[in-house]
Amino acid sequence: MPRDGTERGIGDGPLAALGQSTASVASTLAIGAAGGALFAWAGMPAAWLAGAMIAVAASAIGTRVPLLVPAWMREVAFVLIGMSIGAGVTPDTLWLMHTWPLSIALLAVSIAATVAASSVYLERVHRWDRATARFSAIPGALAAVLAMAARGGVDLPRVALAQSLRLFILVAVMPLILRMTTPLPAPDAPLAAADGDGILGVVALLAASGAGAYLFHRFRLPGDALLGAMLVSSVLHGADLAHGQLPSGLLVAGFLVAGAVIGARFRGVPIATLRRALGPAVGSVAIALCLSAAFAGAGAAWLGVPFGQLWIAYAPGGLEAMTIVAFALGLDAAFIGTHHVVRFLGIGVLTPVWQPRIGGLDKERAKETVTRSK
Repeated sequence: MPRDGTERGIGDGPLAALGQSTASVASTLAIGAAGGALFAWAGMPAAWLAGAMIAVAASAIGTRVPLLVPAWMREVAFVLIGMSIGAGVTPDTLWLMHTWPLSIALLAVSIAATVAASSVYLERVHRWDRATARFSAIPGALAAVLAMAARGGVDLPRVALAQSLRLFILVAVMPLILRMTTPLPAPDAPLAAADGDGILGVVALLAASGAGAYLFHRFRLPGDALLGAMLVSSVLHGADLAHGQLPSGLLVAGFLVAGAVIGARFRGVPIATLRRALGPAVGSVAIALCLSAAFAGAGAAWLGVPFGQLWIAYAPGGLEAMTIVAFALGLDAAFIGTHHVVRFLGIGVLTPVWQPRIGGLDKERAKETVTRSK
């Protein structure tokens, strides 16, 4: 007998919902694994991160493929990667710390230049209203940027899409550019597993790193899972209390999940909307990349720090994503992660200073922009 709209059959209950959720997660990871494996086979840099991201994003755009990466899986992946980054802390890392204040000062100038140039480009060339252009040009910190942008006359969907496209482009393009222009460590260098303290040592290190991630999350510190785990692991390795590192298979899984998280941002975005946003996003990212590369070149000549390392440190990407890209390329992820934390904090402090100036400007123009984008 056919069921009416109020009856619930076997396929309509909580178990069915759980099954659908599990199937969505499994399909997302399978798509990401296929992309990562293809990139690894082709010898691409940051293969499991970039490959998974591109494959999942391609499956998400303009389709109804159910894609899902649970929050807990994302946090576990970031703990695994953060723990492994901390295991790479060396005396060279500590020695380079004396260059960090000067490099961070140059970073501040770089951020101001890239935000100003990108926002002017979006406003003058693509006729975006001033508030939307500026919030779209702020590098990284998507959640914080959207929270602040919501208080002004801003096209929030456009800002979110512009920020997501910038992150996608950076993760996809920067490893390739660095491979062609800068000497990098061997592609598999960061995936090498150390014997260290054996399985018990790795488990103890994982527990300590997880505790650090929890504390960062509890106190709402930036990059909570990744940086909390990285800090604890760095301290333990720097103090010679730990020597182990994750098996390469678990680390690959962490990269895969991180890439899938970025790719899944594009779930449900119509192709037409993406097409309209792609030109402005590519142009603003190109401007930001060129300016950050110029500042990185100046910093490399001034401080003696490798150009590629500084370029990723100055790149206008997300905190976690840029730190993971650096680690996947075998660069000093602690140095790069610290710079992105400082950038994140600086954006949070300084954005409200100029927000009142732009929040109320051109509200009618902003409304027209929102109407046209729908």
